[in-house]
Amino acid sequence: MASKAGGIAVLVVFALAALGSTDGGCDVGENGDGEFDLDGEAPTCDGVVVVETASGNAQVPGDTSALGSDDSANCVMREGSGTDDAILVLQAALVRCNGQSVGLDGDYGAQTTQAVMNVQQQHGVTADGAYGPGTLEVMGWPSTGPGGCVSGVSVGSPVVDVSS
Repeated sequence: MASKAGGIAVLVVFALAALGSTDGGCDVGENGDGEFDLDGEAPTCDGVVVVETASGNAQVPGDTSALGSDDSANCVMREGSGTDDAILVLQAALVRCNGQSVGLDGDYGAQTTQAVMNVQQQHGVTADGAYGPGTLEVMGWPSTGPGGCVSGVSVGSPVVDVSS
């Protein structure tokens, strides 16, 4: 039995080496709120949350698994990821409050990636086309109230409603 277990350990080490990982694939890093997460990245946006800011409430992509937490807006999306609802909220904000031309189709494809990258470049954040906490904070978001756009949204903005 010991040689079988030893063989499995060697196989795992070789597999990780082939993938270029030396830490078992677990990047432990600070996630921006003083806490550490296991993979160095927030969860994928799987719905929509309504957050409260000094300038009003706004719908933003969110992590609905963090219900009841003001950390619900801490999520990421990139080409090929995110739910239709989360992507549509992002696309609407890109068009309505950030001057981008993108189809409202719920698909995080090349067009949405480029629009996110344009906003990131305009605001001096890493322009990789992926949506995350840094992009959330620099974007304008359509108000849930009468007209206008809301700014000042952050990962820690109080969540007042969640839908998936």
